[in-house]
Amino acid sequence: MYGAIGLVDLEAPPELLAAALGSLRIFAGYAGWGPGQLEAELSEGAWYVVESEPGDVSSPHPESLWRAVLRRQRSELAMIATYPDDPSLN
Repeated sequence: MYGAIGLVDLEAPPELLAAALGSLRIFAGYAGWGPGQLEAELSEGAWYVVESEPGDVSSPHPESLWRAVLRRQRSELAMIATYPDDPSLN
């Protein structure tokens, strides 16, 4: 069973958070799109949009999550999971 996914105030004292958290994963970064850019990319098929499973966000193996999500698809996307990281090495 997976717990709830939520936001944590990282400025809160850790001793207050510890009892409420089973695990913690911090995501940092930035991605930005111009107006309408993401919608255009989605309509072009430039992104794979698939359903998530409860354990995806807290996967103990995030380095292999992309392939695992593709592999469970019931379409040609499952085959993409077998592609090499660097196609020039194929």
